[in-house]
Amino acid sequence: MLNLNDRLFGFSGAISPGGPSVWHITDWDQRRLVSVMMDEEQEEEDEARGHLLKYINDLPPDVHQIHVSPTGELISVSNDPKDDPTYFPYYPPLSEVQNPNNAPVVSRADLYELDRLGPMVDLVICPRSEPTRQLVFKYYFHIQRLRFIWHEMNLWMRLPKHPHIVPFDKIVVDELEGRLVGFTTLYIPGGTLEENTSRMFKLKWLHQLTSVVDELNLNLGIAHQDVAARNLVIDETTDSLMIFDFNFSARIGKPECEEVRNDIKGVLFTMYEIITRHDDLRRVRHEEQDASVIEQAEWVKHPDVLLDHPVSEFRKVLTEWCQKRKNGEKAGVHTDTPNFVDWPPLPDAPLSGIEFRLTDGTTRTEFWKRDMWRRSELREKGKTILNWQRRAQVKLEPRRLSGIESKQYNDQLVDPAAGDFGDAEDYVRLGYVKRTP
Repeated sequence: MLNLNDRLFGFSGAISPGGPSVWHITDWDQRRLVSVMMDEEQEEEDEARGHLLKYINDLPPDVHQIHVSPTGELISVSNDPKDDPTYFPYYPPLSEVQNPNNAPVVSRADLYELDRLGPMVDLVICPRSEPTRQLVFKYYFHIQRLRFIWHEMNLWMRLPKHPHIVPFDKIVVDELEGRLVGFTTLYIPGGTLEENTSRMFKLKWLHQLTSVVDELNLNLGIAHQDVAARNLVIDETTDSLMIFDFNFSARIGKPECEEVRNDIKGVLFTMYEIITRHDDLRRVRHEEQDASVIEQAEWVKHPDVLLDHPVSEFRKVLTEWCQKRKNGEKAGVHTDTPNFVDWPPLPDAPLSGIEFRLTDGTTRTEFWKRDMWRRSELREKGKTILNWQRRAQVKLEPRRLSGIESKQYNDQLVDPAAGDFGDAEDYVRLGYVKRTP
């Protein structure tokens, strides 16, 4: 379930000196934008988020803006299209996706939601093809995420199968025109190493971590750039560590590959945090994270941490690996590596005509490459719009699929495409899901 603290985010706003202030707030849970208008001047979105959080679960789905008093009381709501802050992003056609490994393609309408893991990340199943296979669905409805999704999908789908990399699953397209909206990967139950701290951490998992980092860096030419406990899971069926989440990854030598995010440093910080449970050294900008501090420090094991070997053994493995990497050959660019991974750039959005009204009353049309359109503008033109909005998760209880970890599922499957409920009785009867007592 989405963390309440992460549910709302302010992307933009309009602030007048002395007021009023309007903040456009995204609700990741319902996948909608709502403007919050306040009479006073508010340069930060915190107040707006706090006010909206009180009302968001009960706002009708067509409300675009709320007006609140300085004390947070609701003055009015608006469903006027002119108050709709929502923009519709560009979705590349599937034909623009080069698919060298013939990854399967699935429609968003065929995915059913089990849980909401984070912003634009859901836990789903695909009942028509593999009803018991649990998947992570990463997608976007904000233009800011398009480039991340494009690069992460193209990278991940090209990675060779590896025992310590979570497998890519499918390309996901919309049900309207078959355009790219995201992708799925295999879901590994049990929680990340950050979430599930009750496991005994094994020395062999450290060996597996350094091995997969070497594979990415030295063989495939990829820098993960976000090695952390939150991006590591344990496959209990094989008792193996697996890495995932490539949204910050880059080809070595490219501008987006940053030395301050190098994976050797990432492994060091990750192991230090797992053993000591101190993460304060990484709560600063990457440029300020000094790995030499933890290399020279004494690592005091947290009393609740379970290890299958002494701390000294873990540090010995780390020291030897770090020395080997520092003394070994380094790829200046990703193409220097034996089996480098490459992919095409994000395709440009098509040209769109924009009409301008001139001072003499005439109009002129110019053609620009537009990667987003105001939703109200598209509706005025009678365009079909891909709908992402859905009900608040708390409104689905007790008739919703609960978290995977509980192994209990309720009566209904949620269709994230339409925001509706399908009849899940067939799935219950066939044993795909279980009814909660």
